Amino acid sequence: MKSKLINITWLEYKGEIKKKPYDNIHYKITHCNSIGIEEYKKIYHNVGRNHGWFGRSNMSNQDLEKIIFNKKVEIYLMKKGTENIGFFEIDYTNDYIKDKELRIVHFGLIEGYIGKGLGIKLMDAAITRAYNLNIKKVILQTNSLDHKRALPFYKEYGFKVFAQETKNLIYAVN
Repeated sequence: MKSKLINITWLEYKGEIKKKPYDNIHYKITHCNSIGIEEYKKIYHNVGRNHGWFGRSNMSNQDLEKIIFNKKVEIYLMKKGTENIGFFEIDYTNDYIKDKELRIVHFGLIEGYIGKGLGIKLMDAAITRAYNLNIKKVILQTNSLDHKRALPFYKEYGFKVFAQETKNLIYAVN
């Protein structure tokens, strides 16, 4: 077993929650009502493989299905043609909705599409969905394993830090 210290940052969106129109003929953002387990695992892996995303990869299919097929968990894919190039996953389970709160659980693009302005379009879609759900508070977290532009991107978009912590991540070495 090895360990690594990581910094975790929690952020809340402080911009206006409103509809943000999206129109792009090259990249489509679609809500996946019934994403397959393998398709989900593939986009999760492709987005997170360089950033320490392994939690969902290590879950059994049965446990993962309980999460991604929950009616208060939504997955949106960004596609170029038929290729999935990014996604975000939102969660308003438990008592989040009563508090008008939505969590962006996963958010990202595969490596070749970062830095092309597509993250803004993906986040616009997440904020528009919050608006459509009458959500008043959008939160997310990032950590020091994520892409180096993740935290600056969130701050530039209008998220503000409200909590930080350092944790010792313990992982197996193969």
